[in-house]
Amino acid sequence: MNPLSRWLLWLLLLIFVGGCAPKHTFTGLVFDDLQPVGDLRGTNHTGASFDLVDLRGKLVLVFFGYTFCPDICPTTLLEVSSAMRIIAEEEPRAAESLAALFVTIDPERDTVERLAQYVSAFHPDLLGVIVEPSQLDEVKSNFGVYAKKSDGSHSSAAGYLMDHTAGVYLIDRDGNLAALFPNDTPAAVLAADLKVLLKR
Repeated sequence: MNPLSRWLLWLLLLIFVGGCAPKHTFTGLVFDDLQPVGDLRGTNHTGASFDLVDLRGKLVLVFFGYTFCPDICPTTLLEVSSAMRIIAEEEPRAAESLAALFVTIDPERDTVERLAQYVSAFHPDLLGVIVEPSQLDEVKSNFGVYAKKSDGSHSSAAGYLMDHTAGVYLIDRDGNLAALFPNDTPAAVLAADLKVLLKR
C-alpha cells in the first residue's frame, strides 16, 4: 500500500470512529427556538450594580429563590455549586465561560448583607442579585417565573414562606434562554449537560 492510500485509509477510519461516538442525551430541556430574556438589572451581593448584559460571552445559570427558603433553594444551589466545581476541576478553561446567579424573589427581607452571607456559603463565584421591587415582576415575567407569598397555611421560624418556580435557567452567550433544568438535577448530571453546551 502506497503512503497516500495508507493516509486515506487512516482518515476514513478516524471519520468512521468519530461518527460512532455516542450522542449526548440532555437531562435539561434545551431550546432550539432561542428567545432573549430581556433586562435583568439590580444590585449584587457586594453592593455593586449588576446588569446581565455584562456577562455576555458566558453561559449563565440563573436560579430564582430566597434566603429564608427551608429546602428547595439551598439544595438546588448546592447542586449548582457542585456542578460548577466539577467543571472547574475537569475542564478549567471551560469553567471560565460559566457564571451563576441567585436572584432573590424576596427583596423585602433579602438585604445585600444577608445575600452576601448566603451565597458565599455555596460557592465563591455565585452572584446574589437583588432586583428593585418595581422591576421584579417584569423580570419574573420575562423568565416565566411564578413567585408570591404563601397563602398563610405554612409558616416558618423566619416568618412567611414563598411559593415559587424552582427551575434552573441557562442563558446563552447572547442573552437568550437556552435551557431549563429541573431543580433536583444532580450535580454530575448538570455538569455533563453544561460541558457539552459550553463547547457549542
